[in-house]
Amino acid sequence: MNLIEWFFTSVGLYFFYELAAAIFSTIFYFKYARSNFLYKCLMCFFWWTWFADTGAKYAALLYLNEYQFLDVRNTVFERSGWVYNIVCIVSILFYTWFYHRLISNKIFKKTIKILGITGALLCVILYFTTEGFWVYTNGNASFVRGIIVIIYCVLCFLDLMNSEQFISFYKFFGFYFTIGIFIFYLLTTPLFIYSKYFTWDSYEFSMLMVFVIKVCNVVLYSLCVIGYLMAMKHSKLNLKFSFYAT
Repeated sequence: MNLIEWFFTSVGLYFFYELAAAIFSTIFYFKYARSNFLYKCLMCFFWWTWFADTGAKYAALLYLNEYQFLDVRNTVFERSGWVYNIVCIVSILFYTWFYHRLISNKIFKKTIKILGITGALLCVILYFTTEGFWVYTNGNASFVRGIIVIIYCVLCFLDLMNSEQFISFYKFFGFYFTIGIFIFYLLTTPLFIYSKYFTWDSYEFSMLMVFVIKVCNVVLYSLCVIGYLMAMKHSKLNLKFSFYAT
């Protein structure tokens, strides 16, 4: 398999959807929300995610190139599981910060803060107490992250239902973003727990997981793009309800 074939079979369209979300976040920030700290951090997070996800492909590229460019065989960098483990920690911290600022209910905010700190510490403990941080994605840590993010989404929906934003919920970027990550983690979280058991003998399950993650990525970033388009149309309303954003 050459590099072009590998790209379209293993990476696929979600690479471009992920990039599109980062581009739209940049356009929205610089055109409508320059003074808004919340949307600035969102833009940085989308670009961080895209660069991290793209950079994690280095292991496959080096392998397909038979390590002619850089030989990392028999080193901790031979596989890229460590990249996704770092992404796991960063994403927990970001989602905690994002929803803590977005949600207005004080009880929900306190719950999010406790969950975020506990979840991040638990993931770090899992990385230090299990082998393979540099080799494979830690399924237990990914499962913890998924459960926490799903709870954040539920709290966000409840907060939205009890706020004045509810009558025009479809105008807010946060609604589409939350729907996207809720779908993503609801469908993929049960699969992450089994990732450490992947072998060549579990090929069918591995392909199923890859397919589900690809589809969920496309759905997530498509909703993010739609959310930014709606936010551009209703920019004043979105900025008004970005709590503590300036």
